[in-house]
Amino acid sequence: MKTRLQSLGLCFFVFTAFFSGTFRDVRAASLDELAFRISSLGSTEREAALARGAKEEGQILYYGTLPVNQFAVLKEAFSARYPSLSLQQFYSPRQGILNRALTEARAGRQVADVIMVDLSYGSQLLEENLVQPLPFPETKKFFDGTFDRRGYWHTMYYLTVALVYNANQIKAELVPRSYTDLLNPRWKGKLLFDPEAGYILAALEQAWGREKAVEYLTKLSRQDVSFRRGGTLTVQLVAAGEYPIAIAVNGETAAEMRDKGAPLGFSVLAPRIIKPNALFVARKAPHPHGALLFTTWVLSDEGQKVLATGLGKGVGMKGIQAKYREFQGTPDFVVSLELGKKLKDHIRDFQKIFGIS
Repeated sequence: MKTRLQSLGLCFFVFTAFFSGTFRDVRAASLDELAFRISSLGSTEREAALARGAKEEGQILYYGTLPVNQFAVLKEAFSARYPSLSLQQFYSPRQGILNRALTEARAGRQVADVIMVDLSYGSQLLEENLVQPLPFPETKKFFDGTFDRRGYWHTMYYLTVALVYNANQIKAELVPRSYTDLLNPRWKGKLLFDPEAGYILAALEQAWGREKAVEYLTKLSRQDVSFRRGGTLTVQLVAAGEYPIAIAVNGETAAEMRDKGAPLGFSVLAPRIIKPNALFVARKAPHPHGALLFTTWVLSDEGQKVLATGLGKGVGMKGIQAKYREFQGTPDFVVSLELGKKLKDHIRDFQKIFGIS
């Protein structure tokens, strides 16, 4: 009997030591090792393991273009699920996010855990080997084209490119419904544009051919177009009446300002363009459990519903209806990772056409 008890005790000790060691190893693992080790776990076990490790890490730093007030909504929902974690954001327009992430990584000072930026801009993160593939989100729930099959990026949400106008200044019957309408002399000196909208050139080139696209933008440049960086500032200027029209803004983001009383209207021009905002897990994330936990939560049913219904974003998850149906529809052009490799050339050509130095 004594011998049997001793044997059972030894088995228990070995069993306990094995699993304790396993969890210690998971917590101590690099992000690459951690992602591999938990990829075989079921979703419930995986979440529990990540939540335990993230609790010890204490915080998560998210770099992204999501406006601060909208991030607060996302943070509230995440914190309700994981109250012991501090989720912090560094906000900037897309180029600012990219510049900061690249500068810190090149200096060997990794700060961000997760980076969210326009997919076309994120291609530079991949080129410099700064991204950790994430193999375990349930990709069958997402539309094709909204994720990388190797796991290097996943669409957090997407935005529809729309023309926005001041509804107090422009009558409904005069609102431009095509790019050609913007060439009307009445709009000279009244148009606002993004100086880095090289994706517009790419979309028009795909739809019309290179020669016609360049010819059109050359004509548009004679309309004394003004330029501002930053979608939020652009929409604020239109709402304030300083410019009647902004040619290309993120429709779903601007619609939130309309809901708060801004006199804004929208027109989605053909070709219909969408811009995926992709999540990238930083390969050397200082808080690896937190990085994976936040990313998988954002890509869960709960996270996607917060983005779609709470914030009005377009999402890649099937079966979720977005808040702003006016921006729903099959896109003609997706600002893709492939475009990102040529984006600098498109921006250069775009700026040359408009004389932007």
